Amino acid sequence: MTDQDLTAYPLPLSPYGEPPAEFAELRAKCPVSRVRLPSGDQAWLVTGYDEVVSALSDQRLSRAALREPGAVRTVSGEDFSDNPYNLLNQEGPDHARLRRLISPAFTPRKAERWRSRVVEIADELIDHLVEGPRPADLHHDFAAVLPVWVICEMVGAPVEDRPLLQQWTDRLVSITAHTPEERLAARQESAAYVAGLVAERRANPGEDLLSTLISARDDQDRLDERELVWLGINLLVAGHDTTVSAVSRALYQLLRHPDQWRLLTERPDLLENATEELLRYAPPSEIGFMRVATEDLELAGTPVARGEGVIPVMHAAGRDVRRVDDPERLDLTRADPRHVAFGHGAHYCPGAGVARMELQVAFGTLARRLPSLRLAVPAEEVEWLGGLLTLRPKALPVEW
Repeated sequence: MTDQDLTAYPLPLSPYGEPPAEFAELRAKCPVSRVRLPSGDQAWLVTGYDEVVSALSDQRLSRAALREPGAVRTVSGEDFSDNPYNLLNQEGPDHARLRRLISPAFTPRKAERWRSRVVEIADELIDHLVEGPRPADLHHDFAAVLPVWVICEMVGAPVEDRPLLQQWTDRLVSITAHTPEERLAARQESAAYVAGLVAERRANPGEDLLSTLISARDDQDRLDERELVWLGINLLVAGHDTTVSAVSRALYQLLRHPDQWRLLTERPDLLENATEELLRYAPPSEIGFMRVATEDLELAGTPVARGEGVIPVMHAAGRDVRRVDDPERLDLTRADPRHVAFGHGAHYCPGAGVARMELQVAFGTLARRLPSLRLAVPAEEVEWLGGLLTLRPKALPVEW
């Protein structure tokens, strides 16, 4: 098989922002299969639930190895994987040390302490929607604002800087939507911004997470200065980008299935289960984070050679018929909405508890305040923004 015969990755979306149709065929026939990347390199694409979990658990598949000379690349030029200070790109003791520093701030118990404040923010955003023009844009005026507002307050960044953070994030998480030069510029600009926040918090410490990290840097010497700055960027970017996409995609699918939206408005007791089902059915992305094999290994019976790339697509796993009955159906009452939207293993999302809480607040507050919410355009007319690590609509026009 030549390079041109291989499936090109990323695969095109199906209508309605649904996962690529090829995922189902690959899961059934070859859950570990070769694909051709935008860079021209090849990698193994992993689409089955069990195979994805196995790949995410295997310490011989490394994110850090992507920075080795000659390593397989998703795109040509500088990209997300080249930054050695990004938490997702680290392995081993340093990765574990940095996670230990931030994880206490994102436990489910800490998330619950934030719930009432997040409800206040959601209510304020809905007030603006109600007072504004119709149709409203539920993506730009709600889903894209709530998570970044919350993470700004948690970390200690000025809330009025939300637009700047969103601009940098779009470039930092770009695959093909921005040039390597734009991605590098966003990296430098955001680093300078967080360095300024660090200097301000050193002079005026608060109760925010950045002040806590500065204390670890200055008083206990558990961070160096670059780690401190990049942890701040990690928190501000990763702390909102995937949640924005998760909220927006889920709301689109809920409104595309009005029977399920109506059920949620009538059954608030379903909120937690509904959130898990929406994470399974409409996760933040269809893109997987590539790893490199540090030695020869076997994945689900497929030999993977040292140096080859492996892409476990966490979000393809939630549609695996071997693990989920009738996976193409959105069902908020599903007994076991199994997914790996937050990852698995050493890189399991440390902010999963806060993200779950934000999603529950977003869905629950909208269901309480705007039970007649509906799409203002036919579902097939909603356009999707591609070329990023996450997936979101360009706009989500709604009426009520």
